[in-house]
Amino acid sequence: MTSPAEDAPEWFTKALATEPEARQVDVEGTPIAYLAWGEPSSRGLVLVHGGGAHAHWWDHIAPLLTGDRRVLALDLSGHGDSGRRD
Repeated sequence: MTSPAEDAPEWFTKALATEPEARQVDVEGTPIAYLAWGEPSSRGLVLVHGGGAHAHWWDHIAPLLTGDRRVLALDLSGHGDSGRRD
């Protein structure tokens, strides 16, 4: 019997092996975390997760979108590594 990792397609394992830049910006006193892939000078693409999720939900997809884009995935306020706001 093989493990799930052994059955994963190559594109998936390569995407997960691509380490994003972990960044943070202050929004009205609250730290908002985001992940970034691709060249900073490229046009941007922002990925937003759903409720109860976080930026790393895009780890398997974001690297595939970086051909001509700077891809950012943010942690909404109160999710992932971002702070909470009132």
